[in-house]
Amino acid sequence: MTELCYWRRAWFKQGKVWVVTDGQGQPLEHEGRVRFAYKKGDSRSYTTGLDRLRPVEGSVAEQGPAAAEPLSRERKPTASGRAASRGSGSAGHGKGRVNDELFGGDRSDLEDPRAIHLWSDGACSGNPGPAGAGTVLLAGDLRKEFSTWLGEGTNNTAELAAVLQGLKALRRPVRRTLIIHTDSQYVIGVLARGWKAKANGALVTELRDQLDGLEKVIWHWVRGHEGVELNERCDELARQAIERRDSTVEVLP
Repeated sequence: MTELCYWRRAWFKQGKVWVVTDGQGQPLEHEGRVRFAYKKGDSRSYTTGLDRLRPVEGSVAEQGPAAAEPLSRERKPTASGRAASRGSGSAGHGKGRVNDELFGGDRSDLEDPRAIHLWSDGACSGNPGPAGAGTVLLAGDLRKEFSTWLGEGTNNTAELAAVLQGLKALRRPVRRTLIIHTDSQYVIGVLARGWKAKANGALVTELRDQLDGLEKVIWHWVRGHEGVELNERCDELARQAIERRDSTVEVLP
């Protein structure tokens, strides 16, 4: 028999999530944290402080599949938006699980105040299935967020599209270091490590054309769903596009 719990719709940052509650719709706290997911009963759940959640007006407690164990707690981001993590490091260095890797640069580049940061993630409901792309572009004081409905696609197509829409939004010529953050090993492989693209050839070619002429590009792979704030935000934007079957672009102050 499927375990059940109560969920209620709430705002988290600028998107809607499902929060685990009691039967009256009050969030269930544990050690000051509240569990939430992007879908009721999702196999991935997260925790955050109650003060970061705001109930959606008119929402009530609804029964649904019980929440999965949370993957991790959110971590405080550094200036570049990546989470401070004891386990992060370049491939082949340190012990235990590698949480991030750099290609084309070093750690000091991540804190370059002039660098442009492009965070990206793709989502797909089924593979193939309805797909969305989420991108956050940070350039100086500018923060631009993209939530793009792609129609039918694959996970890999969505991951590539998320990078591409960020590249297309850059003002050319680009005279600063560009750091592209992704949790997709496939994206890193075909664009940073020289893998041959057996599928998505036209999309990969368009991406390579966009990358040509940029003075310095650094690829930063981060482990997905580990509480890295802007990686989670891109995932949220991609899922919103699938849910709404619509695309949005927003410039934030």
